[in-house]
Amino acid sequence: MKKMIAALFGFGMMLGPVASDASAQVDRSSAQERACKAKYDGIFANINSNAPNARKVTDDEIGWALDHETALREGLPCSLTTGPQPASTSAVASPPAAKEQQATVVVEPGGSSSALAGQAAFNSGDFNNARSKYQLGCFTDGNSAACNNLGSMATKGQGGAIDLPLARKAYQQGCAKGVAKSCEVFGSMLKNGSGGPQDFAGSIAPLATACKASFATSCYDLGTNYYFGRVGKAPDFALARQYLAKSCPGYAADGCYALALMQRDGQGGPADAAGAAKSFGLSCGAGKSDGCLEFGVAQYTGAGIAQDPAGARASFSKACNTGNGGACMNAGMMARDGQGGQIDRPAAKRFFGLGCKLGIQDGCAESSRIGA
Repeated sequence: MKKMIAALFGFGMMLGPVASDASAQVDRSSAQERACKAKYDGIFANINSNAPNARKVTDDEIGWALDHETALREGLPCSLTTGPQPASTSAVASPPAAKEQQATVVVEPGGSSSALAGQAAFNSGDFNNARSKYQLGCFTDGNSAACNNLGSMATKGQGGAIDLPLARKAYQQGCAKGVAKSCEVFGSMLKNGSGGPQDFAGSIAPLATACKASFATSCYDLGTNYYFGRVGKAPDFALARQYLAKSCPGYAADGCYALALMQRDGQGGPADAAGAAKSFGLSCGAGKSDGCLEFGVAQYTGAGIAQDPAGARASFSKACNTGNGGACMNAGMMARDGQGGQIDRPAAKRFFGLGCKLGIQDGCAESSRIGA
């Protein structure tokens, strides 16, 4: 068997989907179908682009594109959300999205009258009045909860237009008064340059406060700051690894994946195959495609974990289904050779075909070799 692939392959030009004859039953000229085509084309325009302004395509988008191809092949109407939709439900409207949870902080009894009035207005759904009262409570009365809540509303455009500079100022005030949630957002805004200039050095203190209060995303932001040398004179892998360890499993998809790479490669500390396998597994469980690829490699080779061919095959399949070309090749080889389960030539052909679509020429050859 060929060596397992442990690195994410670059994407090549993807072949366009071929619709089955049944697709004639679906009006592909409708507004919904045109929107799906535009989304699909946009995804692969960015995947296949070497332009400096090409954006990164997410695993979810790749998964949607593969689902869209399935819908076209099977003659089903498209959906702008994940998964092809049965024809019988094409006219049924999607249920409304659940109301977004508000990242507000409760104003304690005894707080400023403006802050309390803002909370009462917010709870009653009067967002315009709530935002006005929170602004008075924050900047006039110095109430920390009012500052945090004003920042949340200004960020989301509740009770007025989105105003990131105002949000940044409000979160700064809330953080200075000890609200860890405000520190989390304020530090992130400094790091990313939201609502004002980018300031990596200035982001350290608020992020450290939030990380100490167990906000995992802040620990991750600190870890990446130190890993890439955005503060100090050079990268500090030891400090990066410490903070990434604090980000996992709370920020599992990215935090655990980044930690696992450092554990596997011995960056910032000793190599830790067992720790890396555990972290890759947590990342995979949280939906990180690369995490599933690397966890599958660990399961297959027994690196830091008991060998588990069946588990490896499942991990590679999961990563392949979110558009990871290397994982598709691994899953295809295991299905072809009967490793981790029975020989499954149709599945192997499918996996190799997906690898081919994602730019791996060996996948094209292997798919053709298996035949119909």
